Amino acid sequence: MSKSKPNSIPTSVEAQIRTRARNLPIYKCYINIDWQEKQTAAILIIRKHTNGNITIGNYLVDLKLRGVKDCYYMFNESPLKIEESIKRYPEIHQECDYNLAHNIIHAGLEFAADYGFEPHKNFKTAQYILEEDTEDIPLIEIPLGDDGVPVLEICYGDSGQSEIARLQKSAGDNFHIVYFDKDGKPITTEQTYQEVVDEIMKTGLQDFLDKRGSELKTFREWQVFNDMVYIHEFYSEEEQTQIDEEVDLILKDPRLLMKDDNSENTYEKELALPVKYFEEGKTDMAYAETRKVIDKYPDDPMLWNILLYNLSVDSKEVDEESVKEAYSRFPEHPLIKAWYGEWLAQNDRADEVITLFNHLPGLDALTTENIPIAVGALPSFCFAYAQAWLQKEDIRCAEPYYQVIIKMDVDYRLGTKIQETMAEMKRKRIDEIIVDREEKEALLSENGH
Repeated sequence: MSKSKPNSIPTSVEAQIRTRARNLPIYKCYINIDWQEKQTAAILIIRKHTNGNITIGNYLVDLKLRGVKDCYYMFNESPLKIEESIKRYPEIHQECDYNLAHNIIHAGLEFAADYGFEPHKNFKTAQYILEEDTEDIPLIEIPLGDDGVPVLEICYGDSGQSEIARLQKSAGDNFHIVYFDKDGKPITTEQTYQEVVDEIMKTGLQDFLDKRGSELKTFREWQVFNDMVYIHEFYSEEEQTQIDEEVDLILKDPRLLMKDDNSENTYEKELALPVKYFEEGKTDMAYAETRKVIDKYPDDPMLWNILLYNLSVDSKEVDEESVKEAYSRFPEHPLIKAWYGEWLAQNDRADEVITLFNHLPGLDALTTENIPIAVGALPSFCFAYAQAWLQKEDIRCAEPYYQVIIKMDVDYRLGTKIQETMAEMKRKRIDEIIVDREEKEALLSENGH
């Protein structure tokens, strides 16, 4: 007779939590005092072992949209590890009823799921520190979003493109976006570049400054102010006209209106799965599936464009391996050349960008042939040329491409960096002029003039 095997005892922390945590009594629950005001709950749930040790689940819940956006857990640890933190930060550790904590976590989870957002990966284990979500848990109504409307928060330097695309599919236009500045402060009233220009043109620059107490508060206001002063001080009327013509040369290039094949529609069914994976943040799987389609249709550069675009949304920059391979296959294709130019620019290779574009102005830099140029090439192309000239500290050559970036309202990838660099370079040169004038006026005053 074969001997029966003893029941296996789980050894990993994750296995222990999945099999044993719910058998431990809930000891205490904590929540940040201002969770209702901030609509972000930092919840700590503690279960106690018979040996005095504790198992904890810590959940950061965004009630505006993302649900459980972070969490971690500990199993059978000394309570001293958490007691010190509770004593040190009493303002974020207010004791609360378990039912409240449970309702907040599950309300956040359900709200996020409605709009295609999944909980943090650790929740797969941390959920077992919670009680089962049954009717035994009294239901408490938890306020979500802005009166039920999802609110997407986007950190400084992050485009939020993939999240916005996900919301557009799940919520249509029924969602709000809040951007944050470098210091993590919300920019809820940030105007667009054109809105600031329109306000100044309507009221006059002096009234605009007087209204703000001569202190500009947002980057957009400083950016527009710098541009206006710089144009006045450094460009002649002839140069201003020439810059406007160069901008029009790009935006009104007739090749942008030509019809071209749309591979995304041609291969819509075959691309459905990789696009879904990209939207879900499963980049490795999305990449593998897209490469399958590319390998099936190796002569279509537009498939590489789709891959490069989705990878750039995920990583916020151009993928080196993919763009090099795409460029080696299609070195003369305008869209691929634009992507390659942006990759060179993001790696500070200004001379190679200018050589790639043959020093030509406008979209002739991508091709001098009378062939269609996809509108999608404009951001990468302008990013590349503007960044290259700014690396060479040539504001004049960068100006038309910078202005196209503004007119297209492309604050992502290199777009944000270029605008900040241009604003800082212009501000520095304006300051130099002001200092020079003040010194001359002081000298004239000393000489009695």
